[in-house]
Amino acid sequence: MKLKLYFDKYLLKINSIFISLLLIFGFFLVSSATAVESQRIYDDSFYMIKNHSVAVFIGLIMFMIIRNLNTSYISYFSRTLIVLISVVLFILITYGENLNGSTRWLDIGIAVIQPSEFAKPIILLWVASQLSNNEINESDIKTVWRTIFMPGLAAALMLFQPDFGMAATIAFIVFIQLLFSKIKVIYPLLISILGSFLGWFLLVQAEYRDNRLKTWIERTCDQGEELLNKCYQIHQSRIAISSGGMTGLGPGTSRARWGSLPHAYSDFISSIIGEEYGFIGYLVFIFILSLCILSFFLIAVRTKDQFKKVFIAGLGAWILFQSILNLGASVYLLPVTGIVLPFVSYGGSAMVSIFIALGIMYSNANE
Repeated sequence: MKLKLYFDKYLLKINSIFISLLLIFGFFLVSSATAVESQRIYDDSFYMIKNHSVAVFIGLIMFMIIRNLNTSYISYFSRTLIVLISVVLFILITYGENLNGSTRWLDIGIAVIQPSEFAKPIILLWVASQLSNNEINESDIKTVWRTIFMPGLAAALMLFQPDFGMAATIAFIVFIQLLFSKIKVIYPLLISILGSFLGWFLLVQAEYRDNRLKTWIERTCDQGEELLNKCYQIHQSRIAISSGGMTGLGPGTSRARWGSLPHAYSDFISSIIGEEYGFIGYLVFIFILSLCILSFFLIAVRTKDQFKKVFIAGLGAWILFQSILNLGASVYLLPVTGIVLPFVSYGGSAMVSIFIALGIMYSNANE
């Protein structure tokens, strides 16, 4: 028994070490990738990295506060929080700030936030709360529909922004949480099949998404004929990664950050990894990230608390899915979705939201 308890605590420590490594590495990457853009826009090459540091600091404060709360107390507010975030997502469609054709950001005066990022830890909390009830009947279809209705509503509101990548992330998170719950496995499998058809239908309905999907399926960017427009970012990402060679150009020496690769500090931060640290550095990063993700699922499997099990599994799914989308897009194995790389990419809302989720995961960890 003592050996098992030691192993569980050891897993938590390993998980925190991996997260710390990713955060530190992300700090150096963002510092390099944002320097030129910060100087150009704000006349201060440290402006964006200072914002990034503030986001990490706020996230750490939120983490420290939440981790000292009782999980039953946190779970009690799940219904209020998911209704609140749904209202905010609805308001966002009308009053949000439109950037590059998407209404994903809300100006609250002191900062511009992305509500859909904060929806993720709330949805994790809601699903875990619903599926950890001791009175749940594993064959109760009503429980399943009651659980997925609010996340489904939130995902639908995200599609109106439009943000298909975020909606797909929510769908994947909920699917994994259902698999780790006591609900019969046939239900999440059936829901995933129906969700796949619905997702494909929604994907091809929007012209820009349909064009992006066709470009990827037809491998247009591999033919070397389309070097601008829809293939520009892909080509520049590949150039950045290939220029790094085996060992990279060196920290802080990226050429892509000078404007050739748009959003190098967020959507394409992994391209900067390949450019500055080379193929070896890229492999080391993926190895650490993979072990970090694996640790989440190991902790979920090991814990006896059903709430924690479902919640942590969803958090692992969140990091896994976004990592696959981000890394896959940088080398064109997957279509570009605009999804950031967890713990690494620049983005205040994304950073704070993941720390909130970590706070819930680590709450009562020593009890």
